[in-house]
Amino acid sequence: MKIKPIIFILTMITPLLIGSCGQDPEKQDLDVSYLNDSIDPGDNFYRYANDGWMEAHPLPDDESRFGSFDLLAKETKKKVRDLVQDFARANPEQGTIEQKIGDFYSLAMDTQQIEAQGLTPIQDKITQIQNIQTREQILEQIHHFHQYSIGSLFRLGASADAKNSDMVIAQLAQGGLGMSDRDYYLNKDKRSKQIRSAYQDYVTTLFTLSGEDENKASEKAQTIMDMETRLAKASMTRLERRDPHKTYHKMGLSEVRDLCPDINWEGYFAGLNIATPEEINVRQPEFFKEVSQMLKEVPTDQWKTYLHWNLLNSSASYLSEDFVNAHFTFYGKTMQGQQEMKPRWRRVLDVTNRALGDAIGKKFVEEHFPPEAKKRMVNLVDNLKEAFARRIENLEWMGQETQSKALEKLEVMNVKIGYPDQWRDFSDLQIGSSSFLDNVMESRRFNRNYQLNKIGKPVDPDEWFFPPQTVNAYYAPSMNEICFPAGILQPPFFYMEGDDAINYGAIGGVIGHEMTHGFDDQGRQYDKEGNLNNWWTEEDAEKFNKRTKVLVKQYDKKTVLDTVHANGELTLGENIADLGGLSISYTAFHQAIADKEVPEKIDGYTPDQRFFLSWARVWAQNIRDEEILRRTKEDVHSLGLHRVNGPLVNIDAFYQAFNVTPDDELYLPEDKRAKIW
Repeated sequence: MKIKPIIFILTMITPLLIGSCGQDPEKQDLDVSYLNDSIDPGDNFYRYANDGWMEAHPLPDDESRFGSFDLLAKETKKKVRDLVQDFARANPEQGTIEQKIGDFYSLAMDTQQIEAQGLTPIQDKITQIQNIQTREQILEQIHHFHQYSIGSLFRLGASADAKNSDMVIAQLAQGGLGMSDRDYYLNKDKRSKQIRSAYQDYVTTLFTLSGEDENKASEKAQTIMDMETRLAKASMTRLERRDPHKTYHKMGLSEVRDLCPDINWEGYFAGLNIATPEEINVRQPEFFKEVSQMLKEVPTDQWKTYLHWNLLNSSASYLSEDFVNAHFTFYGKTMQGQQEMKPRWRRVLDVTNRALGDAIGKKFVEEHFPPEAKKRMVNLVDNLKEAFARRIENLEWMGQETQSKALEKLEVMNVKIGYPDQWRDFSDLQIGSSSFLDNVMESRRFNRNYQLNKIGKPVDPDEWFFPPQTVNAYYAPSMNEICFPAGILQPPFFYMEGDDAINYGAIGGVIGHEMTHGFDDQGRQYDKEGNLNNWWTEEDAEKFNKRTKVLVKQYDKKTVLDTVHANGELTLGENIADLGGLSISYTAFHQAIADKEVPEKIDGYTPDQRFFLSWARVWAQNIRDEEILRRTKEDVHSLGLHRVNGPLVNIDAFYQAFNVTPDDELYLPEDKRAKIW
């Protein structure tokens, strides 16, 4: 239930771990055997570069999407499992981080105990809900749930004040939905109706498993659908939430009380064991007006049903097999198209990583992260910064005033590489032996307290938002920083011994991607200190918006499945970052090799060709239709196909590298190409 700070990440995936992405770990080069020479690169560069990879890595039954990211995870999580299992077998001293990691994992793998316990781990909480008599007790139950990150009604988080980025303030936001997007409740298309029906079946199943007869369970499922649909109608769309001004409404407590008077806010914060904040950002005020109305109008028995559902849904993955299977049937099969569940050890490792990610990261870095990788990354980042500055200086559409401020923002952009200098303290986290779910709840409480205790305090500039073993990267606008955890510094992103072409094409494109987020349609609204502050001249802002509309129209035309098109507005920030990142990295690449002796060809391909092939290989993937539809609705990132072909059609050097002509399908006339950064 934690509200994460606004960060722009490379791709929306589960955090992954270090590895070699299915190739010989000693091979520090681009595997050109996966290319399909029967496809003209000017017709479909993605398929030309990746057809062989896609054929060699068919979609497993337990995956909804399987790409370079996913293969990297699948192979290397085994290393993490070995590390965690070593802790479990070693019987480490009580209270040590090794004991906490090992015991958490071991108890989660003990399916015999989990099956024997049944509903026991949540029975006390169920009884507590059943005994509710008053609205005050409903509110007490909600803030009790919020202590354990059980999503109920709305969300509370802690992150930097968008207009005073040095301070952390409380953030109130919409929430309370069991499905992952408000549109699933409201849209009238066939797919949305099927999902709603499957969701009601899932809700009915969980109530039945918890002891209700089928008729009563079905009635309760309808109650849940009615209440959540009402919340969905009051919720902002994903597109609306992309505008940081629309989600910034800083208020004092009295204003929050006037907005939503049917919550005892002092009691709520006291129930979370934190002082009542002096300043609160209410991201969606209209939503909280509806919350207040619902608290007045919805009968107590319906609230009890809703709270019971919140508990069951939040706990299902950690209970007996029947609950786990029901949870997977809806969220895995229906929503994502998975045919089979992932092996238990992989699911448990993910949960362990969420609970103790930084602690695992510290141990992982000690064994698996070479310091030489950090040194080379520092050099790459410096080169990308220099190249970006040069490109800003040469922008013909930007005036001098805005240009100077853009250069200042780039100059002070902070960079984090590998792992944090200070490791988080887990000494107060208690991992016991009573049940898997109890340990999950305890870790949630611990991590929740860690977040909420930041409210009213200065922002910690040394904090990381990902554990170091994550294969991902991010830009945080409120801190004006880019971060590249250790996990991404492996093939196919980063080749320690690889040539410049493949490194600048892959990790260089990633570095440039994150830098560009500071200057995309959202990030550009934050100044060099990370404050939401308009530092652009009106004329330059208009020119920028005109150029980004070209990109929106390009992606709106892309077909993702049958008659369904990509959403150019929703994915605009990521598409700007892909185009900018690759353009910047190409400039940096040529700066880096200007004084070097570079082979004319390697494996038959020129340096420029290898640069673009390396970018394409990062996004190689097979994906199910259901996952295509889900991501098109929910994900601000384009699909892998479009993350390759999409930016390349706007880069002149790509046309030259592969002799793309007007006869080719990817060809765009020069005056139709998007030119932004």
